[in-house]
Amino acid sequence: MRRRGIWLLVSTMVMSLALFGCGVDSSNQGSPNDGFSEVVVAIPTDPEGLDPHKTESAAAGEIEFNIYEGLLKPDTDGKLIGAVAQDHWDISPDGTKYTFYLRDNIHFHNGRKVTVEDVIFSFNRIMDPDTGHPRAKEYQIVERVEAVGGNAIRFSLSESYAPFLANLAAISGAIVPQEAVDGLMTEPVGTGPFKFSSWEPGQSIVLERFEEYRIPERPILDRVVFRIISDDATAMMNLQTGDIDIYPRIPNESAAEVEANDKLKLVVAPQNLVQLMVINNIREPFNDLRIRQALLHAVDKQEIIEGAMWGYGVALGSNMSPVMGYWYKDLNDMYPYDPDKARDLLAEAGYPDGFTTTLALPAPYTPHIRTGEIIKAQLEKVDIEVQLQIVEWATWLEAIYAGRDYDMTVIGFTGKLDPHTVLYRYESDYGRNFFNFTNAEYDQLISEGTRVTDPEERQEIYYRCQEILAEEAAAVYIQDPHLLIGMGKGVQGWQVYPIYVMDMSTVYVER
Repeated sequence: MRRRGIWLLVSTMVMSLALFGCGVDSSNQGSPNDGFSEVVVAIPTDPEGLDPHKTESAAAGEIEFNIYEGLLKPDTDGKLIGAVAQDHWDISPDGTKYTFYLRDNIHFHNGRKVTVEDVIFSFNRIMDPDTGHPRAKEYQIVERVEAVGGNAIRFSLSESYAPFLANLAAISGAIVPQEAVDGLMTEPVGTGPFKFSSWEPGQSIVLERFEEYRIPERPILDRVVFRIISDDATAMMNLQTGDIDIYPRIPNESAAEVEANDKLKLVVAPQNLVQLMVINNIREPFNDLRIRQALLHAVDKQEIIEGAMWGYGVALGSNMSPVMGYWYKDLNDMYPYDPDKARDLLAEAGYPDGFTTTLALPAPYTPHIRTGEIIKAQLEKVDIEVQLQIVEWATWLEAIYAGRDYDMTVIGFTGKLDPHTVLYRYESDYGRNFFNFTNAEYDQLISEGTRVTDPEERQEIYYRCQEILAEEAAAVYIQDPHLLIGMGKGVQGWQVYPIYVMDMSTVYVER
């Protein structure tokens, strides 16, 4: 069936995401700049690399979005559109064969035209265990990728897999040139609107306009400089002085300061992000459900939203944001703030006098650190002594995320386009299930959710998955913090997506 025929399968995925365009000046997307134009964007840390098949962090993804494209990509409403592939594709009636048609005006940044063989190579690389693709498991159902005609690529799946299109639209499904793969971590080469220029670790990453981009009027800017500024106060000062033009995710306490500055403007939008306190489910005493439930009753989410986020956030009861609309189930009432109940559960579990634990907090993310400090005070009210451990980002990725060596940590999970890719990280055999969460019913449902195409059936499956995570107290789900972006008054064309990216292709500056 053609793209119109699959709309019922993907439309429910994005029913509520249209609100992301609200309040953002994106109406003028083709206004030309006079002469050379650039913007400077503040980011808090270096990415771990810029190879889309090997990186997974938000720090990498938001930059890679400007360098790479896959066969598909999302628009600002979360709707899937063609990128390297054309805007129409075919799906077999049984949902096991997907055929895409390569655009004929696609070039890599090295000047070479993209071929069907590049697409096949890219997905073979993604599926190769030696690559270390963080989401390779999502492609295990792909039996074969082959050329079928001059510009067509066909994926043959072992079974129907509902999230497949959303996976192709993720930046981790980017098309890359075979001749450049050995250097992609530090010298990325893609087909996106900007090409890589330079990277000075700890200083900046510079991208330049790609003249042969498939959309002639984009990008509008000649250059984008991502300046690495780890200190919030320094970044705010640079925004006020005009040394940077855009400061994404400004400290919430600085929102009023931005609004009061007639040279600046503030963009506020829902983020489709889940901030949570991750619990190591197999480490004592957290392997006892009652202990985990005690933590949930001991944490006052509203106090965190007010104290750490200045009120810019919405409380969550499981691992999904209300931005996901059709797929979201409100479970906030399951664990009301109740310190007395927390103490009772601790006593039942054999800890009437509490215990001591460590809460690791990622160094470059001030909101998570502030959240951790508030949680520490809250837990100590029920006699759980918390030792805070500030961890550098590279160490957090290696020791906690990959190594699973921790008691508790605060982090944010970025938004996805399909409920499966939001929730499958808790599957028992998922390689980055650093919760060490295991539940047989959950595993079965996650598997079923990939094969069911009826939206109502899928909704019931993912509702139940959210319930299991809440019932089993897999983590302390805190909030979806609102996205606050400070920028110069002249910055135009900024667009907000339901995923964690910065699309610089439509941005321009009126001086």
